[in-house]
Amino acid sequence: MKNPATHPTVSALGSASKLGAATRTILVLLRHGDAGDALAAPDRDALRPLTSKGHKQAKRAGKALVRLGLTPRDVWTSRLVRAAETARTALACAGLSPRVTATAALAPEATPERIVRALADTPPPPAPTDTTGTKGRSTGRRPVGRGSRTPIGRPPIDPAPIVRWVVGHDPHLVRLAAFAVGAPTSSFRLPKGAFAVVSFDGRGPAQGAGTMTHLIDPAALKAMAKHRRS
Repeated sequence: MKNPATHPTVSALGSASKLGAATRTILVLLRHGDAGDALAAPDRDALRPLTSKGHKQAKRAGKALVRLGLTPRDVWTSRLVRAAETARTALACAGLSPRVTATAALAPEATPERIVRALADTPPPPAPTDTTGTKGRSTGRRPVGRGSRTPIGRPPIDPAPIVRWVVGHDPHLVRLAAFAVGAPTSSFRLPKGAFAVVSFDGRGPAQGAGTMTHLIDPAALKAMAKHRRS
């Protein structure tokens, strides 16, 4: 198991030299924010909304993820209200509007295999294309070889990774993180409002193929937000 960073400024998200030039996939595993007492109305558990605390946690997570450059191509969320609200609140606070998919594949007890299979069966939308510079010049990459400014033999630029947010619950997010990095489930703890970031090479999410780059809890997010205001 590779040691996760506990602060967003500590670690990078991988490099072409380590992970290959193929497009990487980065999964952001975001647990829903606080949603009150689960035992208050157990028959209506799926309908529990976020509390004011939960909304604040989701906002902090959204802002932190954007500062980390983890703008998603798409977002997956469970069908439970508290997870869907977390996704919407985080995205709204970050000023983002990607495709959002609510799915039964993210039920709280879902297996990692089921989640990975669902993600593979529904690829993310293509990245937005913007090949025009500020003065009308093309900013697209030139081909390697004759007529190119890139010398032959130099590795191509590592393409921007595909970022996908998975917003859900305990235990399936912890199980997915452990599955991805090939570690015991007991190795991780993901409190409400926390997120983990796992990077994969061009082969995409698979068992033991991931590198955890961030694991940030709500207390750290709150401290970071307070620091930015001071």
